[in-house]
Amino acid sequence: MALAATLLTSFAAPAFAQSYPTKPIEINITYGAGGGVDLNFRAFAPFLEKELGQPVVIVNRGGAGGVTGWTFIARAKSDGYSLGNYNLPALSANFATGALPFDPVTQFDFLGQIAFDPVVVAVSGKSPFKNMTDAVDHMRKNPGGLSYAATGIVSSDALTAKSVEVATGVKFRIVNFDSGKEAITAGLGGHVDAVGLTVSEAIPYVKDGSLRVLAVGGDARDPQMPDVPTFKELGYDIQFQGSARGLAIPVGAPPEVLDRLKAAVRKIATSSGYPEKAAELGLKAVYVAPEEVKKTVGSQVEWLKANLKR
Repeated sequence: MALAATLLTSFAAPAFAQSYPTKPIEINITYGAGGGVDLNFRAFAPFLEKELGQPVVIVNRGGAGGVTGWTFIARAKSDGYSLGNYNLPALSANFATGALPFDPVTQFDFLGQIAFDPVVVAVSGKSPFKNMTDAVDHMRKNPGGLSYAATGIVSSDALTAKSVEVATGVKFRIVNFDSGKEAITAGLGGHVDAVGLTVSEAIPYVKDGSLRVLAVGGDARDPQMPDVPTFKELGYDIQFQGSARGLAIPVGAPPEVLDRLKAAVRKIATSSGYPEKAAELGLKAVYVAPEEVKKTVGSQVEWLKANLKR
């Protein structure tokens, strides 16, 4: 009897793994429809559907800057049918500030990163500032003399500004707006001196000359704006180089299911098809392994707790 039970247990997990998935899979998006994160995962979903052989349904669960959706994901059944997006540094920042009621490092199993959208600092096309060094030199001579449009302490634009401040020792004069659209409009109109964006957001305005990008995040210049130097080139070692997006599930899924999902995410992110779709959205298809994502979240939280109050 004991031997029979042992044999039954040993075959149960592989059988479950082979049958998974047997029904549609949800990707829960922590923001509303039509935004950059939503569009990114709608482009990714058909490839995951093909890889797993089941329909993949996008469900938008926006609210509270992503907290509503992430809380839903963490509380969902961990059976491999409720996936969710993460985007960094927003996830890390919400936890570091206390807005997220759980530690994502312990409550999520990360499946891997699928995209990277570098940050930029931009000014009006009519601005006298030609590059980031011009702006930093101005702030050193005129403390608080450069206004910067932001949309809240944990927004990517605000965290870009904070990264520059910590790296250079200067201080922006932050002007908060209710939405990214309002912040961009203020930058276009010259009502603020600078605004933080991502490459995908900035490209249309760079092409028509209404915005000038002073510096871009990442290890290398972005091919969509090859004349713009990176922060690193200019000697500024900023903490947050861009918005990193990927998938996660509630902790506790069967190991075989977790392995299947991780392998699928890696294959899609590193094979032809999805990267070309991501490029159409102005994104880079950059794969980062789950273990590295987990380490990144931990280090970001540590940095944010130390620097957000500075």
